[in-house]
Amino acid sequence: MPQPPLPSLNRLNKLEKTHARERRVFFIWEDLWDTPADVAAKRDRLIAEGTARADDKFIHIRWRHPDDE
Repeated sequence: MPQPPLPSLNRLNKLEKTHARERRVFFIWEDLWDTPADVAAKRDRLIAEGTARADDKFIHIRWRHPDDE
């Protein structure tokens, strides 16, 4: 029985590139009164929405309101 032709290298490279993607960076703004559970909930919400993936990089930035002293 004859063997089907092997896929070309260009086609294989194209398939590999569609599955591989670079890690994206997401900034999570934390208020001073946010607990670690609040921050984790923000991260989990991004993942649940499909905006981010679990292997993406998350950078946490703490900031203060101008009224807080």
